[in-house]
Order: sequence, then C-alpha cells, then structure tokens
Amino acid sequence: MLNFKKNIDSLIVAIIGAVFVLLLTHHDGIGISPDSIWYASTANAINEGKGFTLFDNSPLIIFPLFYPSFLGSLQFILRIDVVQFAPYLNGVLFAMIIFISGCIIEKVNRTKWLKWIVLSLIVFSPALLDIYTMLWSETLFVLEILIFVWVCKKYFSTYTLKYLLLLGFIASISSVTRYAGVSVIATGGILLLINHDRKWKQKIIHAFIYSAVACSLFSINLIRNYFITGTLTGARLKGVTPLSKNIEYYGNVLSDWLPFSKYSHNFPLIVGIVFFACMLFIFIYRTIKKIEHNSYEKITAAFTLVYSVFMITTATVSKFEPINSRLLSPFYIPFLFSISFYIIHLIHHIKKVKIKIITSFIISVLSLVVLYQYIKNDKETYDDFSENGIGGYSEDEWINAPLVKFIQQNNSFFSNKLPMFSNSAHGVYFFTKHNMLSFPERVHSEDVEHFFSYPKTILIWFNNEGNDDLLNLKEISARKKLTPLNSFSDGTIFLCETDSLNKK
Repeated sequence: MLNFKKNIDSLIVAIIGAVFVLLLTHHDGIGISPDSIWYASTANAINEGKGFTLFDNSPLIIFPLFYPSFLGSLQFILRIDVVQFAPYLNGVLFAMIIFISGCIIEKVNRTKWLKWIVLSLIVFSPALLDIYTMLWSETLFVLEILIFVWVCKKYFSTYTLKYLLLLGFIASISSVTRYAGVSVIATGGILLLINHDRKWKQKIIHAFIYSAVACSLFSINLIRNYFITGTLTGARLKGVTPLSKNIEYYGNVLSDWLPFSKYSHNFPLIVGIVFFACMLFIFIYRTIKKIEHNSYEKITAAFTLVYSVFMITTATVSKFEPINSRLLSPFYIPFLFSISFYIIHLIHHIKKVKIKIITSFIISVLSLVVLYQYIKNDKETYDDFSENGIGGYSEDEWINAPLVKFIQQNNSFFSNKLPMFSNSAHGVYFFTKHNMLSFPERVHSEDVEHFFSYPKTILIWFNNEGNDDLLNLKEISARKKLTPLNSFSDGTIFLCETDSLNKK
C-alpha cells in the first residue's frame, strides 16, 4: 500500500503542485479548447437527460465516453458547472499524480536527493502543466496510467487474481478515457506474456482473463459507436504525414524534455531514433537476461515503448494534429521513470565510491539544467496567462470580443426559426449555452452538401477561429448569397441564402 509516513515530502510537493495549477488558472479560469467544449457539453447533456450528445446534438463518437461521464458525475454531485470546478479538479488530479509518483520513487530509490529532483521535474514540467491548466481528458488519463503501473507491480509481486482483475479494470477504464488507452491494454498483455517467472499455461490463462476484462469497456464503446454511426471512432482521414516526419516530431518533444534542448532541437530525428533504440535495447536485454520482471523500471519502460509506437503509428496512418507535447504528455512520467530508474540501477552497481560520486554529480547537474529550462518556461507561461488568460476560449481576446459580447447579450437572436451555423459552433455554445449546428469541413462532401441544401440560414462567422479545414467565406459566397446582418471587428453575422444566379 501507499505509505504516507515515508512520503510526507511527496505530500508537501503534491500540495505545491495543486497550488501551482490554481495560480496558473487564476486569471480567467481553466483553459478551454474545442475538445474541452466537447467534453463539457456532453457532461451537461448527461445531466439534462440527453445522453452522450454534443453541443450540436450529435452523438459523441470522436472521443470515448468515460471522461465526460466523470465530469458529468461530478457536476451532478457538486451542482456546479464543469468549467467552474475544473481548476480545482485539475489541481487535485495533479496533486494525486505527484504523490503517487513520489511513493513509487520511494519504493525504488533510497536516495532522497534523486527523489526530490524527479518530483521537481514533474511539478515544473511544462508538458504536464500544459494539460493540467486545460479541460482535457489527459488529466485523468495520466493518473490512470500511474495507477496501472502501481497495480502492475503488485500483480507481478503476488500473481493473485485480485490484482489481475484490478489491472484489467484499470486498463479498461483508461481505454475509454482516451482511445490511446489501448496502449495501456497492450502494455499489460505484453508484460504478462514475456513474464519469465510463470509457466506458459499459467501465463496464457491469466492473459486471457486480463484481456477479457481490459477490452470489455472499450469493446462496448466501439459497438455503441458502430450502431449509432456505422463507424468505430468516427470519420477518420488517412494520414498525410510520413513516418520519418512523425519520428522527427516525436524527437522534437523529447528534446524539450531533455537537457540542452536548444541544441538537441537541431537534430530531432536522431534524438527520437536514439532514445527509442536505447530504451528498446535495454528492455530486450533485461527481458532476455530475466532481470527483475516485476520492477517498476521494466513496467514503465514497457509502457514508454508501447505508447511511443502507438502514437507514431497512428499519426502516420491517420490524420490528426502533428505529434506534440500534449499528445505525448501521458508518457512523460513513465519516460522520466524509465530514465531515472535505470540510472538508479546503474549507480547501485558502481562499486568504486569515487566513480559513484562523480556519476551522481553529473546526473544531478544535468537534472538541474533540465529543471532550469522548465522553470524558465513556466515563468514565461505564468506571465502570459496572468496578462491574457490561458490560450483558447478562456483568453481575453475571445472573452472580450465584440461579437461574443453581442451574442451573449442578445438571447432573442437564437429564437430565430432559421437554422444557425457557425465556424465556431463550440465557441458559441461555450459563451451562450445555445446549441448550434457544426460547420462542415470541406473534405466531408456529404456534410458540405447538407449545409448548402438549406435555402436560408444564419451564419455566425468568427474571423479568429483559424480552422483552415472548414469552408471559407469565398467558397460559401460562390454558391450562396451572404448578407451581413451585424458586423464587428472580430466577425460577422450573415444571412446565408440561396442565390439563383449562383445556384448550382
């Protein structure tokens, strides 16, 4: 069990982390992106008895169901809007991952200085603070990964059915928090099968039980999606980014996490390949040599490798945003654990005291270099957030926008019987709580034709939305007559109607 007496220092650091999240979100609250609004609108819909539906009344498919269910449950208990309690929720979640990390490090390491360095790298990590200042599912997903690591260690130390079922349950929950949770399921399956302490018959039986439990919720989620839309995870476009470029993006993120990032950014492809190759070599070597299969370093290294393969592969075969710090943030702590635990293992095997001291000193210096990079970045982030709010819809640029103010103050505007569209339908919902029809992306031809089929609509157009995948005004005006009803510096409300001269 987690030992509080030996981890008072972890608890103190966890409280500091929670306070840090609250400080970063004090200007205008939690950061809100389009994804955040998808989660929040679904949580609201659950409490309104509409089920898993979005701001445009379409079913939630593109994301799994657990995180909005989690938010909806808290909203039901607290009777407070998700956006209002989110900073405190994220502060608690951040404190929990710090404390659990401290407890895990305490089990592996007998040297307090290394524990404090690793905890500091977690507290001040820009990658983690980036997600814990936003309303994103990664905040819960990271916690689930750490619980998975802890339960995995317990299972491989006891081989009891209780911990096997718990391991499968945590993996199952993670897979319906983020679809990337299949990497958690895969990690558990791989570790079960390569275990050298059990006979093959026992391994296969336990792997079967684990797989049945771990895949249960994920399968239910996919089946539900298929029956509703005929797709498993929504309409996904084929990838356009080559494998080498994705490895380069991967290396860029790792460069931000490693010492002397300014220089390593010059060769991100090499950074990505070298890191992955080294981790894979050490993992395979320790597996072949049957070295401590139940160790935390083996478990975290396995997840680091599986998650890396998953993200690079999916980014290559499917189109979504380039691999960035947010997408890789769930494996930041396992990444940090993998490196630090292998370093601890190395130091313990150095026999000569002088060499051990020199090695420890070099590692401390490199860690402090990284910590300096992190704190410098955090200071710049804090200054920016304090002045402008967190980027996205919580930013002052959006909150104080004239068009936003207008639609907030004119509720009767939404009583119009005409269909209403916006290139920021989620933004309109966030600021007004009025449901809007989503504006189509040009690659989805059926949605585009559906939009053009309306003889007359209202179009709320934001100039600073910045989604280049959506139809633009030039494309719309080629087939529709756009008449400005209200114009502002940040956008325009149009009457969009069929023009007989342009009609196709």
